[in-house]
Amino acid sequence: MKKSELIFNLISIPVDAIMLLLAGIVSFYLRLQPDIVAKIPIKFNLQINSFIVLSVKVIPVLLLIFALFGLYNLRGSRKFPEELGKIAAGISLGLLIIILMFFFNQDFNQNIFPSRFIILAAWGLGILFVVCGRLVLKWIQILLFKKNVGLHKLVIINGQNSGTGVIEKVYKNKSYGYEVSEELVYGAGILETLENLYRKNRIDELLQADSSLSDEINLKLVEFARNKGLQFSFVPNLFEVQRNAIETYNIRGVPVISLKNTPLDGWGKVAKRVMDVLIASVCLIITSPLFLLIAIAIKLDSKGKIIYTAMRGGCSKDFKFYKFRSMYNHLCIGEEYGGEEAEKVRMELWKKNDRGGLTSPFLKIKKDPRVTKVGRFLRKTKLDELPQFWNVLKGDMSMVGPRAHVLDEVERYRNRYRRMFSIKPGIFGMSQIAQSSWPDLPFEEEIKLNTYYIENWSVWLDIKILAKTFVILFFGSKPKEDY
Repeated sequence: MKKSELIFNLISIPVDAIMLLLAGIVSFYLRLQPDIVAKIPIKFNLQINSFIVLSVKVIPVLLLIFALFGLYNLRGSRKFPEELGKIAAGISLGLLIIILMFFFNQDFNQNIFPSRFIILAAWGLGILFVVCGRLVLKWIQILLFKKNVGLHKLVIINGQNSGTGVIEKVYKNKSYGYEVSEELVYGAGILETLENLYRKNRIDELLQADSSLSDEINLKLVEFARNKGLQFSFVPNLFEVQRNAIETYNIRGVPVISLKNTPLDGWGKVAKRVMDVLIASVCLIITSPLFLLIAIAIKLDSKGKIIYTAMRGGCSKDFKFYKFRSMYNHLCIGEEYGGEEAEKVRMELWKKNDRGGLTSPFLKIKKDPRVTKVGRFLRKTKLDELPQFWNVLKGDMSMVGPRAHVLDEVERYRNRYRRMFSIKPGIFGMSQIAQSSWPDLPFEEEIKLNTYYIENWSVWLDIKILAKTFVILFFGSKPKEDY
């Protein structure tokens, strides 16, 4: 851990304490406002000074819980959503402890926190205030990163033809807390090169970004990193992505390791479906006023249907997919649209495919001539995908999952990667997020991301993906490439 990171972790302790105390004080005064708490009469005589003294006794318990949750041994390059989850869990656990104390000690109710509203308000405001305090610290830390203070010196080992463009973009962004010291191609003499960089204090971490390197080579790099006390990270190949989802058991003393199926089996599937229906229903209600405006814009811009329908590759069966039409009607694929003419144009465009050329399963064209003016706006803002909420309600799609692809594209890889069709496709997902900053995401990278999602699904992972998508859609910078 860098010295600056240690300082920020130490500072975060009093900042958290102050935020928790402020949350308690605000909750106390909110309880005194009769218009806020449904005019429920106040039955306690606790004064603010006594309340502050009692709060100061409780706050160290919450700070201890934070410490146990790892909130004071985090790096500057940490992901804030994970930190947010730990803050919410820590304060919730603190609330649970207080509730248990109420249950076992009746005097505690009168002597410590005599109002249930104060406890509940302090819980919600505590999460909000602590998060705000941490965001301020994070913002200050990012400013220091941009001034080259506290950066982790990183060496990226790309290998040949590794195609790790997105990794380089991420790690070269100083706001993530890294300074790329060197980018090396693995070969004879690389360990000597790394040794020289280490002696010059140019290495804090190693990132092996070529998934094709052999286990033998990786072991040499791991040994070097461990001997020097460096952190080692690597980009896994497809099999290694699946290796983290294993279970072990024995048959009459013989140990057996089994690759687990997706956590979406059983109750996971039920939980995901309930979440899909609730979120899709809310999204349809909220966005319904936009449907009329978008429909008018499409009609004024070009002739043809407003909603484009086509078959997509699904989980158990292919399904009819809905989206707002973003192309000229006569250039849309399908007999009810452009038919043979549209297919002929599409085949010509495939020759200059920006996502892997003729051999790629997917077609992606910069400044696609088939897209209308309104269509370009709808694609950039993702408004063309609003009708897919209906697909979610029907059960053909999920809110989060692998991208739904055109049938003839799916047939190019369905047999090889049938794992991608073991769950429903999604409106949003890990590969969709990656494409926001890497529009021509390589096919194998998309497969890796989707495999990781399938093997590691959880409700919390879906929530994080949806939250990150929301941030990208409303606050993220739009890609420069016009796809």
